[in-house]
Amino acid sequence: MSAIDLGASLYVPALNANAERLAYGEMQGLRSIVICLEDSIREDQVGRALRELGRILLQFAGRPPAIGVYVRPRDIGMLAHICSLPGIDRIQGFVLPKVTTSSLPLWLSAVMHDDHAIMPTIEGDEAFDRSALARLCDQLRPYVHRVSAVRIGGNDILGLLGIRRSRVRSAYEGPLGNVIRDIAGAFIPNGFSVAAPVFEHYAALDVLRTEVEQDIEHGLLTKSAIHPSQIAVIQGAYRPSAIEMAEARTILDVSTPAVFGSHGSMCEPATHARWAQSIVSRARIHGVRDQVRGPEAKVA
Repeated sequence: MSAIDLGASLYVPALNANAERLAYGEMQGLRSIVICLEDSIREDQVGRALRELGRILLQFAGRPPAIGVYVRPRDIGMLAHICSLPGIDRIQGFVLPKVTTSSLPLWLSAVMHDDHAIMPTIEGDEAFDRSALARLCDQLRPYVHRVSAVRIGGNDILGLLGIRRSRVRSAYEGPLGNVIRDIAGAFIPNGFSVAAPVFEHYAALDVLRTEVEQDIEHGLLTKSAIHPSQIAVIQGAYRPSAIEMAEARTILDVSTPAVFGSHGSMCEPATHARWAQSIVSRARIHGVRDQVRGPEAKVA
């Protein structure tokens, strides 16, 4: 799955009684889930969580899930064990937690099924080190076709500073904003997608809506949800406007002039083509938001 295909990936603890039903499409609009055996599971619950995951995978062996399913293991040893379970070939891939330049090769060696996608998560002190981010990007480059998105573990990163997310401000208004920009700048120009960090205050939907708009401005086109109420807000923001869609189609038209004006803005196919392709992909997955209003496109 591409990052745009993922939409708002819902994190579901492996012991959540709804995990299997969600995988079979019970929640309308949900496109992907992450079954988590890491931070959402207490140490004394790990054995039970693994058994429950094994049971779910057996169900998948008989009937594949209806949406994209990723599994987030606790550590590299657990990943190797999970890869041996019946039904593992039915999932989309794995979220790799707390990836570093030193641990990434070990994580990759544990993913034994070549068809599985991966989502490495940057959530340690290397998030603050641009040179380390560049090295991590170089290490992942041979596997770019298998990386659905590079994830940002915002809560873990802020935990290193002894702080947590604000309830009233977006990530971009606090210390996490610089981290997001650095990770996006390191990976997106090199062909990777980057997933926006979770917003843990699920009652503050207005702040979430603002944050997703800022995610999009930074090129982050998928975001994890930690509560079902967040899904419609996140995925609704991914729907381009009809004006954006019309401009994207014109930009991608080979007969379009090198520069043209549209609705008060300059459009330049040579520099805006990648944006236009993203708009078309978002519209294909999420739909278009509104109707075109204003003057028609014209040559500038």
